Amino acid sequence: MFVLCFLTCFSVAKAQSIAHYFVQMPDNLIPTVKLDTRRDLIDFFKNGKSAVMPAAFGGEVNLKELSEDYLLLQTSENTDLQLKLLKVDDTLRVLALVQTVAGPLKASVVQFFSTLWKPLDNIAFPQFTYLDFLDAEKGKALGIVDRFKEISLRNFVSYKFRQDIPQLVVYSSIREDLSPEILKDFEPVIKDSLTYDWNGSSFKLKNSN
Repeated sequence: MFVLCFLTCFSVAKAQSIAHYFVQMPDNLIPTVKLDTRRDLIDFFKNGKSAVMPAAFGGEVNLKELSEDYLLLQTSENTDLQLKLLKVDDTLRVLALVQTVAGPLKASVVQFFSTLWKPLDNIAFPQFTYLDFLDAEKGKALGIVDRFKEISLRNFVSYKFRQDIPQLVVYSSIREDLSPEILKDFEPVIKDSLTYDWNGSSFKLKNSN
């Protein structure tokens, strides 16, 4: 049903690399990086040159990573953009757009699109609280599990897709958000990240660190 829903929304085109979709990206999704700049960034990177260009409204943009299915663009000193091409089946692909701001704690927002850049709202994406990054079993062993909900934490998480494999790593800001005194007690139970595999329709938890 998932695939049929996609197929009724748009036609399936031959799969392209992520560079193609970056160039075709609607201006409203990346207003500071004009079309010609995107083309030049791709060309510079592929030719082993420094892929740094002026942004439309001041500052610079830096294409830091590029593969067939993944792109990482530093859009300002405190923001970056990722594009990831996810496989649904042999012919169908989905685009994931991640925008991350460090202010100073990192927070990401993810959106999904068809390869024609039409928004997709029916992809299940995991939701997180800071409790997802605390190991309850270790907390019980240390006698601090009852304190998990007592600490006041802001819920900042950031996302990083991996190149050439359908995998997403979710990072927590807990270490940066806890006071040094509380961090001493909670250090052994903190999970720095959670790893999710894309299975063609949703993200499934693989492991934690």
